[in-house]
Amino acid sequence: MKKYEWLPTANAPELYPTRIHEGFFYLEDGGMVYIPTAAINHNGWGNSGSLHSQGKDFKALPVKMDITWASFIENKFYTGSWDMPIDTLKKLFEKGTIDWRTGKALNYTEIRVSCAPGGIVVVWVYGDDQQIEVARFQAKETHVDMKDFVPGNPTITQQEYFDKSESVPEAYENLKKNGIQYDIWDVYRKKYTWRAKTEIEGHHLMNVLFKMFNGEEETIFNKKITEPIQENPFKPRAVPRHLNFTFEDNKKRQMVFEIEAFDEEEIMGLFEHADPNKPIEIVLRMNKDFTNRSLIFKQGETEIPIKKIDLDNMWEYEQ
Repeated sequence: MKKYEWLPTANAPELYPTRIHEGFFYLEDGGMVYIPTAAINHNGWGNSGSLHSQGKDFKALPVKMDITWASFIENKFYTGSWDMPIDTLKKLFEKGTIDWRTGKALNYTEIRVSCAPGGIVVVWVYGDDQQIEVARFQAKETHVDMKDFVPGNPTITQQEYFDKSESVPEAYENLKKNGIQYDIWDVYRKKYTWRAKTEIEGHHLMNVLFKMFNGEEETIFNKKITEPIQENPFKPRAVPRHLNFTFEDNKKRQMVFEIEAFDEEEIMGLFEHADPNKPIEIVLRMNKDFTNRSLIFKQGETEIPIKKIDLDNMWEYEQ
């Protein structure tokens, strides 16, 4: 069987901190790797977390995983064991990725696990600004003795240990304001048919990076990296939370325009209220001299300006 150079890692939503008690990937060749954890995971949905070098660099792919974790905000433990989508993993790792900066063939380097309130577990593969969801699992509530979870302090209570209000105060402020959002993680996974493009006189789109609310990432570029994008198809994608455009003039001068973070309520509302039978475009539009900038949510003849963004977040790309 073919082996690849990859590492497991874990993360959690910024406002819903966790800690993994035990987590393992069981590999196709009979091996095993543990899923590392920080004392408090809250590094963001789909992001990388702790990375521990373990075993040989090249590993077989996982056929099964199990995980038990603490959800601090909920004051609960969850556990689950599932078969991994090994055929999907094999196809992705066999195909690999391409470095959009150099055009060289690369591969996925991380298998990321994220745990959310209600026992939701999502798994992605990541490699060089490309991230794809491969599984969504449902865990069950469980019990873990605190003497096993915190062996260095066996007398501490679960209530005491799970109180992370000093470490992550924003999580508790959100809890008071919004409660626990159990369904939002599956809302984030809903996909719409859309693409992003530019309309700037005298300039060509070289690449565009999407980061979506569902944790996926995608970079569109020409495999001939010095040439503009030729193929920019509409395709099902989750709602974007971040966009980064790189465009070039006829003198090879490149500029970057970035939406660091969309306003969630605004951008989710635009997609949710759109006509489900028509594809959507997010269009970066400005004059040749970069004046009169706008970002447009476009569907057919309907155009809606996206307002809650920083239109000045643009700079020259140093190649």
